[in-house]
Amino acid sequence: MDTTSDHNSQTKATNLDYYGDLLSVEDLSKFFGVSKQTVYKEIRDGKFGEPLRFGRSYRIPKIYISQRYLVGFNGEITSK
Repeated sequence: MDTTSDHNSQTKATNLDYYGDLLSVEDLSKFFGVSKQTVYKEIRDGKFGEPLRFGRSYRIPKIYISQRYLVGFNGEITSK
């Protein structure tokens, strides 16, 4: 088992610089370490500003993620 590649993929998933300007629900799920259902709930609750819709898919501009990144999903300040 290659633990280096596992570590690198985990590091990429938690580094916002790794992602493009628009993130998918799956990207956010990996980044925050929560389920896709939790991300959809946060989108419905308006926690990511104005997400873009492409058909049935959402894309969230990276700029809207900074506040969620700092506050986290449980309302506590995080230091990721």
